[in-house]
Amino acid sequence: MTILAWQRGGAVAGPAVVLAHDWAADGVSEWQDTGWVAGLERAGMAVYVPDLPGHGESADVLVPPDAEPSAWTAAAILRDLDRMSVGAFSACGHATGCLVAGHLAVRAPQRVHRLVLVSCDDRAVLPWAQEVATALRDPAARVWHPEAAAAVARARADKRHHLPTLALWAQDATWPAATRLGALRTRVLLAVGQSDDRHERAPRLAALFHDGRMITVPGSGLEALRAPELVTAVGTFLREPQQ
Repeated sequence: MTILAWQRGGAVAGPAVVLAHDWAADGVSEWQDTGWVAGLERAGMAVYVPDLPGHGESADVLVPPDAEPSAWTAAAILRDLDRMSVGAFSACGHATGCLVAGHLAVRAPQRVHRLVLVSCDDRAVLPWAQEVATALRDPAARVWHPEAAAAVARARADKRHHLPTLALWAQDATWPAATRLGALRTRVLLAVGQSDDRHERAPRLAALFHDGRMITVPGSGLEALRAPELVTAVGTFLREPQQ
């Protein structure tokens, strides 16, 4: 039995890829509904999509209060992959899911042979994170900033989510140390939308990696994630032979 709830598809014998969704989303809406699962299946990949702790069908999986959420989740994913007899794999994350993908790569560098990061940069993922976390823990709390109000509304929209766990994600989720990212020999593809507010700083994240490349697609947010050219480029990148 796995720790997290998973969706699986694609070629059973194909190269495996794990897709980590954004904060306050879930695996189906983020990856299946945007065409990623179908696109990677056409590329011959075996696709593994978890709902992250506190989210969707994994709402009952609670991150310990003293744990960093993305690192703890990476460890849980690796245990689940062992239970599903998945060896080497590629990791792909969107926004907050990029942190999970990064922790997977530094925790299991011999297992993760490709890393794809979509719509992220070197900063914390959520603006006004403390305000968001406070509001998710206390429905009576005031929310002052429009960005924080939008994030809180987004988290509350899916009644399956466990809001205190999403508060922990908002407040405490962090990248692995820059030195650990820089020590990776994994090939990295960083993708960002042309209109995304992270477009300007994304090259700083790409520069941390030993072998990082960056591509730009039209739009921002989910619009960029849905870009067919992005799914095609990622499928090609994941199927490139090891050097």
